[in-house]
Amino acid sequence: MFDFFFDTADIFYIRDLWKKLDSIIDPTHIRGVTTNPNAFNKIDMNSIGEWRVQLHKLCEVISEIRGDDKGVVYVQAPNSEMSPVDVLRWAQFICPVTDGSTSIGIKIPPFYPILEIVDELNSFTEVNVTGVSDCSTALSCFTYDVRYVSLIPGRMEERGINSIEHLGFAQRRKNSSAEIISGSMRTIEGLESVCDVGTVPTIGSRVWDEILQKGPELLLKFSEKPFIHKKFSPLIGADNIQLSVDFFEQMDECGNSVYNESASKYCTTSVSKIHPSVKTEGKNV
Repeated sequence: MFDFFFDTADIFYIRDLWKKLDSIIDPTHIRGVTTNPNAFNKIDMNSIGEWRVQLHKLCEVISEIRGDDKGVVYVQAPNSEMSPVDVLRWAQFICPVTDGSTSIGIKIPPFYPILEIVDELNSFTEVNVTGVSDCSTALSCFTYDVRYVSLIPGRMEERGINSIEHLGFAQRRKNSSAEIISGSMRTIEGLESVCDVGTVPTIGSRVWDEILQKGPELLLKFSEKPFIHKKFSPLIGADNIQLSVDFFEQMDECGNSVYNESASKYCTTSVSKIHPSVKTEGKNV
């Protein structure tokens, strides 16, 4: 059985789902929960207070399910253009709402100014780089001391990008103990594919509903398999970069009310979105 994250901020959905899974899945395979502004928006929680209360409850749910203190709930900063200083302030503000067992981790964009503060973030929380849509950016992020790098294969496939080539290439060539998360799952077939290459999937309600219809026992059959990949990197084009840009634009829009509410409290500056694959004046930024 593979490890995974619940990909939702809905505690009622998780509790109800676990009632149907607890006799089948060893709870230690549940790494925790991944959330973002879109996940909170889906359950109509668009204020700082609501986020903090819900994150605490999500920690409680994971602690109950796992029965230990090894789980983590990841939350994404409400705006991708926050400065490094403000990302640190955000993390210091939001991470203490844990229940005392399950921890809260921070999700950051793959932009160089934010990656440069990973060591500071690591002093009090785990770091997950999110919204990555190409293997080059993923491998660049692995040069920092992050816990996870999250690619978004479901969204990649919708754009006609072969996500498995990118996942497989990055998975086999990363020189790091950190792991790859596969997010934005759309289908059971997509879920099985990302398990084949040994990544850790996040599974949202769309795929869970399909799994329950077909029988959750099918998850026990998924396992890592030998992956035949090209010697060289898959094609990385404008579509890859634009997909990441679109991802963060969506998240920023969903997190706008929380960002505006909190900006006067701890956010003072913003930073341009400097993507690892973008070049300026012929040099990597």
